[in-house]
Amino acid sequence: MTSLKFWQFDIKAFFRAPQWEVAIVAKIFMAIFGAYLFLSVMAIGVGAYYVLQKEFPNEPTIDLINKGVFFIFLIEAILRYFFQNLPNTQVQYWILLPIKKRLIINNLLFRSLLSPFNFIPWLLYFPVAVVRIIEEGMGLDSFVWFFQLLFLSLILNFLIFLINKNTKVLITSLALMAIGIGIEIYSEFSFYKNFAKAINWAEQYPLSLLLAIFLLAITYKVVYQFLKARFYLDMGLAKKPEKMLRLGFSFLGGYGRLGVFLKNDLRLLLRNTRPKQILLFSVMFLFYGLVFFTTEIYKENSLLVIFASLFVTAGFSMTYGQQVPAWDSEYFGFLMTQNLTYREYLESKWRLMAVSVFLSLILSSFYLLFGWKIYLIIMTTAIYNIGVGSFVNLYSGAFNRVPIKLNVKANTFSNTKAFSLTQLLFTIPKLGLPIFIFFIADFIWGGKAGLFSLAFFGGLGIVFKHYILNHLAKIYTLGKHKTIAAFTKN
Repeated sequence: MTSLKFWQFDIKAFFRAPQWEVAIVAKIFMAIFGAYLFLSVMAIGVGAYYVLQKEFPNEPTIDLINKGVFFIFLIEAILRYFFQNLPNTQVQYWILLPIKKRLIINNLLFRSLLSPFNFIPWLLYFPVAVVRIIEEGMGLDSFVWFFQLLFLSLILNFLIFLINKNTKVLITSLALMAIGIGIEIYSEFSFYKNFAKAINWAEQYPLSLLLAIFLLAITYKVVYQFLKARFYLDMGLAKKPEKMLRLGFSFLGGYGRLGVFLKNDLRLLLRNTRPKQILLFSVMFLFYGLVFFTTEIYKENSLLVIFASLFVTAGFSMTYGQQVPAWDSEYFGFLMTQNLTYREYLESKWRLMAVSVFLSLILSSFYLLFGWKIYLIIMTTAIYNIGVGSFVNLYSGAFNRVPIKLNVKANTFSNTKAFSLTQLLFTIPKLGLPIFIFFIADFIWGGKAGLFSLAFFGGLGIVFKHYILNHLAKIYTLGKHKTIAAFTKN
């Protein structure tokens, strides 16, 4: 048995799967989008050198780039935590066959190197290294600089598996991050500046590559041993009986069947891996405005401010709402046999999104530091998100028939089943409609007319909620059997 055999089995499994033709089309679309994204990122890598050189002529360009690389690594670590998992192979089947464990584990770890995240160094850092060779003639130094960052990225590739699979490692990592932020803010020590100095030092000593390779080998060995120790059907690979959170939510008892739906949604969010991922993303969206409100160029562009404000309170509404009813796909057939109505089902989802927007508005009150004007815009977009945005999300969900596994993390880059052209098309009205409303009103009347228009349409949606939900219920009912068939087939 060789590693090549694993790839051959995966290819056969792909072509023997139901609707493999659809999967190929999805992969083609993803490949086109990926190519565009990769070229865009590579252009950033090439342009970054010249832009920084022009804007900061008195400071070494590579020093500025190295400081920026520190933050790129932080963002990469966060994205890897949310999206990167071990390649999905039928490990439980392999372990029953006379195949050595080391072959299976090494195959898993080596396949993880094909993660799109591992192309980041080649797209961002390699173009910079080439530009440095052309502009500065620093061939060996640029070579060492690039491979140092490449090996650091690969080390991060393996460390994420430990963080994902071990709660103690995750808690330790979060604690160290919190301590690091405190040190960065309240002391004279700067992590990103010292990181830049360390990279500069390593660049001057080519033998430092041996240290990076040694650290990579050690990390690989630690992860290998970690997986090997849990590589048993009755231990690491078995489905562990989880301690269920005993969440009564008795305060919802007075809402009848609507309360039952809400209880089910809240338990789903707090007990399962994929919904927890959505909750974490929602918290991150709260800080989305900091990217725009702290930069004078963005603050002067009213359309960009509206765009950012929409995301501040709509993080949960957008990410959760567009996946209705896929969140219930694992038991959707059973759900549809019960004595319930789509009207109550959709209202429970709408109320959950409305409450999330309201809570996000409260949690985003720290934007008052930027002035009442900014927070007023956030309040206005929150009204729009409740009265219009939430209904658009529910409407798009009526055409979403891609099931969701609640206890499997999202893997956007490799999961072709998660690709939905319909959802992609619905992003246009979700993001474009509020911008269009604001722009038209602001262009015609000026002043606060744009904000008033968003609040007005949001208020109309809230007032006529009953009629809108009835209309949505009819749409969901028409596609009910197609949805059941799609969820059952998958």
